Amino acid sequence: MLRERLGKELLYFDGGMGTLLQERGLQPGELPETWNLLHAEEIREIHRKYIEAGSDIVLTNTFGANALKFHDDAYSLEEIVNAAVGHVKAAAEQAGNGRRIYTALDIGPTGKLLKPMGDLDFEAYKEVMIYGEKAGADLIHIETMSDTYELKAAVLAAKENTSLPVFATTIFDERGKLLTGADVPSVVALLEGLRVDAFGINCGMGPEQMIPILEQITKYSSLPV
Repeated sequence: MLRERLGKELLYFDGGMGTLLQERGLQPGELPETWNLLHAEEIREIHRKYIEAGSDIVLTNTFGANALKFHDDAYSLEEIVNAAVGHVKAAAEQAGNGRRIYTALDIGPTGKLLKPMGDLDFEAYKEVMIYGEKAGADLIHIETMSDTYELKAAVLAAKENTSLPVFATTIFDERGKLLTGADVPSVVALLEGLRVDAFGINCGMGPEQMIPILEQITKYSSLPV
């Protein structure tokens, strides 16, 4: 099982999706998640190349898949998630190298603040978590979070509505702070209290600027990083 491997060996994620879709013709304003339905082979090819390059954990093309964006009959959220999970599993089968590939339901921020600072409901992530587990995802990967309240909402949605392992990554600025002001020790404390399975950082800054953040994380965290 994935949980048994965490903290005992290096597991490799894949890389960016949006930039690769732009290379393939994704237009400004076009929702990348619709490509799961409209350009299935393109999505599977990207996943397959990451697997062939050595990725153990592959993120579904669902970074922006939430009930705020997909709530009509044209593209239902469940349909988007089902297709996205299926593409990773199909790519893993096509790669045919015999390694265990984990399908990670990828969940990004909504771009809105939760109540009372904003108008977003605390249960905004519930549906996508349920659909992800039902479709066969192996874990939930909550990423690129810059607001501890939204981060907490997403983690609780995953923990309360699925039985899957939960990973979380945040983005810090050059001061070592989230957008809403939390520092590394407070974010570590929050996520340890929520009992996520692994914690990390992504985007925001370049690798050199991230090293001091990483050093703080490894200093304070007892979680796999």
